Amino acid sequence: MSKIIRVSHIEIEVNKKKIKNMYLKVSRQDGKVSVSAPLRTKDDIIKRFVASKLDWIDKQVKKFENRKSLIDLEYKQDEIHYVWGKPYSLEIKYENKKGVEILDDKLILAIHKDSTIIQREKLLIEWYRKQLKERLPDLVEKWEYIIGVSIESVRVRNMTTRWGTCNTRDKRICFNLQLAKKPLRCLEYVVVHELVHLLEPSHNVVFKNHMDKYLPNWREIKRELNS
Repeated sequence: MSKIIRVSHIEIEVNKKKIKNMYLKVSRQDGKVSVSAPLRTKDDIIKRFVASKLDWIDKQVKKFENRKSLIDLEYKQDEIHYVWGKPYSLEIKYENKKGVEILDDKLILAIHKDSTIIQREKLLIEWYRKQLKERLPDLVEKWEYIIGVSIESVRVRNMTTRWGTCNTRDKRICFNLQLAKKPLRCLEYVVVHELVHLLEPSHNVVFKNHMDKYLPNWREIKRELNS
């Protein structure tokens, strides 16, 4: 039987089996972290084991995210890209000066003619990062006040397995820059979700009660975000 535990900013699936040693795995298919442990191993021991491997876990998850990021998009003419939930047709303009802008229903990517997929992706990713960083401060400040918590820092990363993470010890929150592709209500949901983790680190009944209090329609938004 499996269960989920949380160590720092990482969720771990724990499977207790008839084995003698603990084994840690980061899946190459979906980037999820799992631990196999002997049947009578206490959760505190598992958490200490995982905590001692956090640097290694982060490196493996980042490798997965870097591999996954190139699978779905080709960054070619007329490909559909989303910005704050609205679809735009990608228009490639070959210029010496690099940049990204929206014009009507076009997402215009200006880049040199011999650019690779990786170079186009990098330029657009940094543009998405900028969009998110412009929106986050006001949303975070708003919900810090409402929930009654405060954080030390906000970061933005390109992630494929999580929309956000919260390091409750250091009060550091990280947001997935892919949220800039989703409607703003989805970003707001993730802000609330991660800030509520400062009140309750796990996803138990207490956590859900807090979410019901602060964002009553959070389940609906969560389904939209993950669809």
